Amino acid sequence: MDEGLRYKVGSFASYREALARAKAIVDEFLEGSYQPGMTSKELFEGYVGFGEDPFIVPAGEPHFSAWDYVRARCKELCRDEDAVASVLRYPVWPLELEGFRAVLLAALGRKELGAIERKALEAFRRAIEGYPNAMPCENRWYWLRLECGNAAFTIYLYSNRFKLYADGTLQASVKWELRFFGSGQRDCRVGDAVTALEEMRQAALDPVFTLKARA
Repeated sequence: MDEGLRYKVGSFASYREALARAKAIVDEFLEGSYQPGMTSKELFEGYVGFGEDPFIVPAGEPHFSAWDYVRARCKELCRDEDAVASVLRYPVWPLELEGFRAVLLAALGRKELGAIERKALEAFRRAIEGYPNAMPCENRWYWLRLECGNAAFTIYLYSNRFKLYADGTLQASVKWELRFFGSGQRDCRVGDAVTALEEMRQAALDPVFTLKARA
């Protein structure tokens, strides 16, 4: 995590050998981080956050820029997903998530609902009623949480995906991530989302559950 840290990988008999080793360092990270369904943007952001930045002294020809090499490799690895990244998978709000409408109605009916929470819930409702044209802006998200003791339901709505987590009230925890664009290879469906959304609706009606929401 120390951006100023430097260490020597080794000495090489030729620039060509050093170049091959520098590229291998980048490739090892990218191949370990890549998952089917990733876009080149997502893979590149992962490298920028956690990858190493090899450089060669003295510099030679062809000039090696780790970041330029990463960009090119990300495009190669993610070519198929990039080709469909802007394709909308659902023309209307996904049927798998239809139960979320009832959750919002139950939550909006709470008498003790604060102004911030009501504003956020209304933003949620506009987003799904106006889907896909009313999603949160890029780099913004809406957040809703209902919790009581060890039981908790949490939902995130991003511009391009919906995430649901449920723990404590079901036989098995639920972890769902549904992507609205692309191939869908990165969707995550763990547990019964339909049952989780119904239990979340009941929790929204139950005053013992604390409701938190932000948009």
